[in-house]
Amino acid sequence: MKFFQQMSQMRLILLVAAFMTLTGNFTFFEQAILIFPLAQNFLFVSSFFIWLFAFLSALLTLVCYRYTIKPILIFLLIASAITGYAASNYGIIVNEHMIASIVETNSAETFDLLSLKLVIYVFLLGIAPAYFVAKTTIEKSTVKKQLIQRLKTLVGVSLVCVLVIVSFSKNYTALARENRDLRYYVNPTYYLYSISKYIDSQFEVARAPFKQIGMDAQISRTDDKKRLVIMIIGETARADRFSLNGYERNTNPNLAQESVISFTNMSACGTNTAFSLPCMFSILSRDNYSHGKGRNMSNVLDIIKHAGVEVIWRENNTGAKGIADRLDLEDYNSSSVNTVCDIECRDVGMLSNLDEFIKARFDKDMLIVLHSMGSHGPAYYKRYPQEFEVFLPVCQTNQLNECSDEEINNAYDNSILYTDYFLSKAISLLKSNSGNHATALLYVSDHGESLGENGIYLHGLPYVVAPSEQIQVPAILWLNETMSEVQDVDYVKEKSDNLLSHDNLSHTLLGLMGVETKVYDSSLDIMAK
Repeated sequence: MKFFQQMSQMRLILLVAAFMTLTGNFTFFEQAILIFPLAQNFLFVSSFFIWLFAFLSALLTLVCYRYTIKPILIFLLIASAITGYAASNYGIIVNEHMIASIVETNSAETFDLLSLKLVIYVFLLGIAPAYFVAKTTIEKSTVKKQLIQRLKTLVGVSLVCVLVIVSFSKNYTALARENRDLRYYVNPTYYLYSISKYIDSQFEVARAPFKQIGMDAQISRTDDKKRLVIMIIGETARADRFSLNGYERNTNPNLAQESVISFTNMSACGTNTAFSLPCMFSILSRDNYSHGKGRNMSNVLDIIKHAGVEVIWRENNTGAKGIADRLDLEDYNSSSVNTVCDIECRDVGMLSNLDEFIKARFDKDMLIVLHSMGSHGPAYYKRYPQEFEVFLPVCQTNQLNECSDEEINNAYDNSILYTDYFLSKAISLLKSNSGNHATALLYVSDHGESLGENGIYLHGLPYVVAPSEQIQVPAILWLNETMSEVQDVDYVKEKSDNLLSHDNLSHTLLGLMGVETKVYDSSLDIMAK
């Protein structure tokens, strides 16, 4: 009992390092065994534990001192438990973009992820050991003695690291060359690295001056008809779940009755909203985009507004991620504004009073952006009203690994069915205003979703390892008769199967609105010849 009440700093560090290595890296070892089957690689896989323990011990030895040891260890134990749960249950990797999503989320999204299983997991593997650390009395010793102990520990664990690598040098060399993606699953080092990258990106945003681009933008077109475009941002929608794209279930019964164009090969800029959404509206390409650059530069909506178009943003998701900072933004997450709310406020409620708003501005060009809740997981069953629960049975929990594949897919497909209804209502609104305007609807999702394929759920994996389910997104275009003539709809249809990406979005919006500027690139405009 005395051991648990009082111990040296080094002993506590080594104990916590061993605990986190063992309990926080279930997913890492699962992935490692898939690559290196135990039957042929038992000793090599076992060496991972020794190396991870030694490396983490060295790291903690360098940063944990008399006044920092308990706060650091308590934070790491709780954070590692949460991260380990996310990896084990959903296959989620906590990178810098996921950190941004966590920081920028709202309470509704947080509650969607909470569960009794999460609470028990974090209590047993995070809070309980953190309490033990908090209650442990650190032995007092002289500075000289502490320094000697610290040096001995550093030398010892460093030697262990070297010996392990030397003993399996061929294996570790092959690992470094061919399986570098395994590092994404190392807990806690990868999420600590991600936190540092996120903090650095915030400093990059803060210290860089705002750059105005597209200041030469002006409305320039041959026709004199005012334009009305509704841009709907989808959430977590997969291209392969739209029956317009060949899915066997009829998830688009309403859109199938409209003359829409479905772009079947659209890839997202990122795999989570925090990164992908601002990237979608940036003039920068995905390869050149970073928050430091993108958020400190006029986006395409700023440019269109500067040209004289009235631009508004209606929000029913987790926020505009900085895109609408210089626009008129209306929040439709509340029943005081959104007229269609039950267990949550529905996307179709963003169309409330929009007809009156448009008719009052019949003599203006307008771009209306609607940020939908769409198919946001893991609580897919909440994303649609009861009457849209067509595919049964459905998963009625946010613990997706407790549901069958059929139940998960049914709930998700019902959410796509509701999106189809929402888009059709927006098209009906545009039709009713086609007398005064050349109208168009453009729908593009921010990213896709994994529904249990290969044991992966939700989204947010690093782009280089993300499956196609998280990257391939639906993109739908509807044009009224006037806009069809202006844009040559037959030519656009010919491009519907071309390889496209979010890089095309900004330039397509500029083309739709008839805005001329030097930053416009016609080669990236889906509709330009």
